Amino acid sequence: MARKAYSEQEREYIRESLLTSVIQCIVDRGLIHTSIDVLCRKAGISKTFFYTFFSSKEELVLEALRYQQPKLLQYAQQLMDDPALSWRESVRTFLKTCVYGEPKGVAVLSIEEEQEIYRCLSQEKFQTFRAGQTKLFCSLLAIFGLPVDSMEPRLFGNLALSMMMVYKAIPDAMPFLFPEVAEDMVEFQINAMLDEMQRAKEKT
Repeated sequence: MARKAYSEQEREYIRESLLTSVIQCIVDRGLIHTSIDVLCRKAGISKTFFYTFFSSKEELVLEALRYQQPKLLQYAQQLMDDPALSWRESVRTFLKTCVYGEPKGVAVLSIEEEQEIYRCLSQEKFQTFRAGQTKLFCSLLAIFGLPVDSMEPRLFGNLALSMMMVYKAIPDAMPFLFPEVAEDMVEFQINAMLDEMQRAKEKT
C-alpha cells in the first residue's frame, strides 16, 4: 500500500499536534510516562513518520518548551494589561499559574525529566536552549515593567524554575519535604520574589 503524501499544511498541523500533545502529557502525567508511541497515537501518525519531524522524544520536548514561550509571554502581557489587577496581583497570578500548571496547561519539567533531557542533548543544542531561556526571562521582566539591568534575568529564572520544580517534586522525588505545607511554601517564595522585584522596579 502506497504511503500517503502529506501537504506542507498537513505536516505543519501534525507537527503542532505533536507539540501540544507533549505539553499536555508533561502537565497530565509527566514526561517519563510518555512514550513516542503514545504521542504518535494522539497525533494519528506512525512512529516512522514521527522521525521525519523530530530525531527523538527529547528533541520534541525542547521544541515544545520553545513553542509554549510566546504563549507564556502573551499570557503575562494579558495579566499586566488587566485594569482589575494591580502590578503585584498580575505577577503573582502568572507565577502561580506556572507553579500549578494544570489549569492553563503550562508544562514544567521535573528534576528527573530535566536530567533525562540533558543527558540526550549535545552541548550545542543545550547552549542554544539555554540562550532561549535567558531571552524568555528577559522578556518576562520587561513585560513586568522591570528596567533592563534592574534584575539579573538568570537569577529570576533560577528562582522561578526552582520554585516550580521543587513543588512538582513533592512528595515523590523529595519525600523528606513536608507535602502538607507545599502550597504555603510556594506562597512564601512568591511573596519574597515579588518583594525583591518591586524593590528593583522602584529603584530605577
